[in-house]
Amino acid sequence: MNNHPTMPAAEAFRLLSTDNQIAVIDVRSEGEYEKAHFENTVNIPILSDAHRHDVGLTYKTEGSEAAKALGHKLVSGAYKERMIQQWCESINSHPRQPALIFCWRGGLRSRLAQEWVYQNGLEVFRVDSGYKGLRHEALKIIENPAPFVVLSGMTGAGKTRLIHELRRFVDLEALANHRGSAFGGYAGISQPQQATFENNLAQSLYQAEDNFVLEDESPNIGRCHVPDLFYARMVSAPMVMIETPARVRALEIFKEYVQAPFLSGMPLHELENSFARNIERIRNKLGGLECDNIKTMLGLSFQFDALDENGTDAYLDWIERLLTHYYDKLYIHSLSLKSRKTLFKGSWQDCLDFLVQLHDE
Repeated sequence: MNNHPTMPAAEAFRLLSTDNQIAVIDVRSEGEYEKAHFENTVNIPILSDAHRHDVGLTYKTEGSEAAKALGHKLVSGAYKERMIQQWCESINSHPRQPALIFCWRGGLRSRLAQEWVYQNGLEVFRVDSGYKGLRHEALKIIENPAPFVVLSGMTGAGKTRLIHELRRFVDLEALANHRGSAFGGYAGISQPQQATFENNLAQSLYQAEDNFVLEDESPNIGRCHVPDLFYARMVSAPMVMIETPARVRALEIFKEYVQAPFLSGMPLHELENSFARNIERIRNKLGGLECDNIKTMLGLSFQFDALDENGTDAYLDWIERLLTHYYDKLYIHSLSLKSRKTLFKGSWQDCLDFLVQLHDE
């Protein structure tokens, strides 16, 4: 169709993962983009979901030529002009960098888009093999990451807070938009689709240097599943373990899960109801009597304002009980199934000092 320049998927993935000042336009439909996309891309479809449905139906009933004709008819006039304007605005927003454009396989949609951009006086590289090519590169990175260290420790040890003090880390929970427990969801924030989570993980791993640190996790972070091959590497990776008393961990959780949402505007009754629902979800694992005991303690604690120091112990009591009767047991069992070399054990600060020194070597 045209002789405009293309870029291999491997090079496009490198740019996409290391340069957030580049215009990368994904011309797939909204639905395709929602199911799976890459960070630092913008979705400006050449065919909307409704268009794709109509074109697909025409293809089945009338054949490929009729489907192409309908596609050209749908993408015309004011719709076409507005779409091209959006592409050009995106490209012009980063005038000193090469712009990229792609569709599902680097086929008709991205070829047409590239041609129309050139007709409007701008340049853009079409990604060879499109999204599928980028996805292939992402899976290669996940299967062969740089060497890393797992930061372990019981729930509430402050693992996430610690890795953010380091220069080299990958935050799996941030990529999943979830803190990894029954209480780990963020109010009003949805998790990415599985393929998008994996793509974002690959982009983070691509930038990671040797001995980067990531937090110990179960295979599932909310609804996001850590890819099996990568998780197998986590299970056998060397480990640094934070050792923190249960009461101190309960205070960490109280600050993050109760006080922080309250200070952000979440009413106390909504927080209480959310905790009660999540505790009820693990009733079978806690046992009915223990579940009822913790819910009773929960209700008593929420009679106090979350910032009232007189009520802090009431909050810490049920949180500590939940830790020692549920989460700590899960952690100990999970750790027993993993064959890891322990590089260091110590307090939060001692573990931070050890990892900083490791990165300075």
